[in-house]
Amino acid sequence: MIKHVNIDRRSEIRLNKITQKKLNLDLVLKDIEKYCFSELSYEKIKNLEYITNYEKLVEVHKENEEGYDLLRKYPNEFKLKIFDYNASVKKAKIDSVLSEKELFHILRNIITYDRFSRRFENIKLQEHVNYPSLTKYVVKLDDFSDLERYLDRIIDEDGYIRPDASLELKNIKVNISKLKNKSDQILKNILRSNVKKLTEAIVTKRNDRDVILVKPEYKNDFGGIIHDESASGNTFYVEPKENVEINNEIGILKRKEREEILRILKEASEVIKEKADELINSLWNFSQIEFIFSKMNFCARNGFNKQSIVNSQELNLKKAYNPLIDKDVVVKNDVILDNKGNSLIITGPNTGGKTVILKTVGLCVYLSHLGFYIPALEESIVGFFEDVFVDVGDEQSIENNLSTFSSHMTNIIDILNKTNDKSIILLDELCSGTDPSEGAVLSIALLEKFKNLNATMLCTTHYPEIKNYCFESEYYKNSSMEFDFEKLKPTYRFIIGLPGKSNAINISAKLGLEQSIIDEASSLLEVNTKENNLFIDKLSESIREYDYKLEYINKSLDEIDEVKETLEYNLQKYEEYKESLYNDLSIELNKEIEEKKEEMLEIYKEFKDNTSLKQHELNELLHSMDKSKNKVKLQRKLESQPKFNNSEIQVGDDVLVLSYNQRATVLEISGNTLQIKMGAMKLNIKKKEVRKIESEPEIAKRYVSTSSVSSKKVGIDINVIGLNTEEAIREIENYMDKVILQGYDTFTIIHGLGSGILRKNIGEYLKNNRYVASYRTGGQNEGGMGATVVEMK
Repeated sequence: MIKHVNIDRRSEIRLNKITQKKLNLDLVLKDIEKYCFSELSYEKIKNLEYITNYEKLVEVHKENEEGYDLLRKYPNEFKLKIFDYNASVKKAKIDSVLSEKELFHILRNIITYDRFSRRFENIKLQEHVNYPSLTKYVVKLDDFSDLERYLDRIIDEDGYIRPDASLELKNIKVNISKLKNKSDQILKNILRSNVKKLTEAIVTKRNDRDVILVKPEYKNDFGGIIHDESASGNTFYVEPKENVEINNEIGILKRKEREEILRILKEASEVIKEKADELINSLWNFSQIEFIFSKMNFCARNGFNKQSIVNSQELNLKKAYNPLIDKDVVVKNDVILDNKGNSLIITGPNTGGKTVILKTVGLCVYLSHLGFYIPALEESIVGFFEDVFVDVGDEQSIENNLSTFSSHMTNIIDILNKTNDKSIILLDELCSGTDPSEGAVLSIALLEKFKNLNATMLCTTHYPEIKNYCFESEYYKNSSMEFDFEKLKPTYRFIIGLPGKSNAINISAKLGLEQSIIDEASSLLEVNTKENNLFIDKLSESIREYDYKLEYINKSLDEIDEVKETLEYNLQKYEEYKESLYNDLSIELNKEIEEKKEEMLEIYKEFKDNTSLKQHELNELLHSMDKSKNKVKLQRKLESQPKFNNSEIQVGDDVLVLSYNQRATVLEISGNTLQIKMGAMKLNIKKKEVRKIESEPEIAKRYVSTSSVSSKKVGIDINVIGLNTEEAIREIENYMDKVILQGYDTFTIIHGLGSGILRKNIGEYLKNNRYVASYRTGGQNEGGMGATVVEMK
């Protein structure tokens, strides 16, 4: 099914249909046609080449990645249907006339090119993604807007010449229609007035002429032409004479119609000829895009995932499976081959899945080098292999008179002559079909040769000598297929690092073979074999226990990740809710504060000017002022809260460390890690553990402005140096009005040292003021004895 690049004779084995058949690649891709969007992409897939150039392989998988991404995001927009018009365009180049359908296919294609190009560019702008691998094809699609308009004017949506494709054709069509209407009316009248003479009162066609069905005895009553009679002789097909001339005229017009359509087609074919090279070039480029989408459609629908491509002979398949086995029962396995020095020897019972593992690995490598995704998890890695050599199954050759062993050895000799350090070799039951003692030593000799060639290998065997050889080898690793002895069934789990056992004696005992026979067989086992089996049993138990713990740990980590993700989501929602709540409350308070400021000012003036207020009236006024003042204090507190910013964190930004609920400053950024300074400490912390804080305006730390009271800014201190007591107290009273309205808790009076009289008199005033909670002499950094710090109620 798949073709390969014929670089040299080595391709005879590595790139032939026998290899594909042994890996069942033909079965994997059997139904791929239904995933292709057109015949063009299906043809490309049938002619796929195994890619033996690493740069080309990387390029193809970049195209895949972009195509898969677009299909995933826009599943209904890129099911592209195009026609292969290459043959038609080549006909036009040699002056052949194209048919209506051929012109229609060209028109549909160039419409698709245009729509796709515009949509693709819009997506790039919308997502800020370049899609360079697909862009290289899109930019090579020519602009056919003039050709599209021309073809659309002459070809309708069903693929036929439009009735008004030319003025001449339009006039012909109109005249034909008029004559047909006239003919229909004549025939209708004849049918209505001659019912008894007719076999059936209908109009039909004979020789492309309208005729009526007449009884034999009346066949000459209508004049005109008798075109035919029925097999029974009971009906004659007559064209009445009144209609003959009209039908003749219609015939002439239809001939002219055909001539005009042919002229239009010739003209259109000439136009196509002028654009032939651009049309062929655009079809090739667009078919590449459609081919990529078809491949990725196949992969997506079959659950294949993107693999990483590396320029080494590494293989790391995660949860790989054979796509030909039912997904409900297939066992997925990890297969790991390091870059050199880690080929795998697979042992275990028959029907345990050893061959399936070989084919699964072969399929993953082959599919990857054909430009497909693979049946494994996305974190899988498939290295670059120039060759895939496979020897699987019974290759007994009757034609060449070769036994199974001879045929097997012929293949191995061929592989040895062609392999290199970039080859991967898959051998099933190495050196089987011959004397076990000779087969074992021959196998070890072959493995040594493949090691010297630095080839990557997976090999299945039953020989215990090879297991021992692997224990002593740094190049080869033992591996096996697990077997459940309780259920006497293979589990199909692939285990690296542990050799398998045939378990013939144990299985026979479980099945009920006489114990004396079991004992006799066990006694005949060599001591080394018994010790090896005991060692394998203990190692198997340790590996099973390790796998169980590893599975438990991974499950726990997944659960932790889910909880962490939920907490982070909830924290984000909480921050958004808190910010929204703050904004709503802030707007409401600001509005109320402006109203209260005016109210407080009126209350305060009334209180100062009206000395005749009764006690309960005074208390009501004071209570109203306290409520308003508390509102202002709450607003000040809200304004002091940090506001978070979702923009990118940069060096120098202030952040809130969530785990400490402390502010910090960003010193350095390395990937997702920040170095921050929190107080005197320097810490390294993840970005997701902090929130960026908006920079605070300098305003309000020292001053607050209000249009309700004064256009001047109120500071946190008042200077009365140089004023006498009366003047100073008057200034303090006015200033205190503003402090109360602004909602400040403290302010400082700067009066200087002097003789101390002014300080003393201000103290007496403050002591008797009902709005002052306390006052004290300024501290060392507050002006000392030259200042008084006042705390408001």
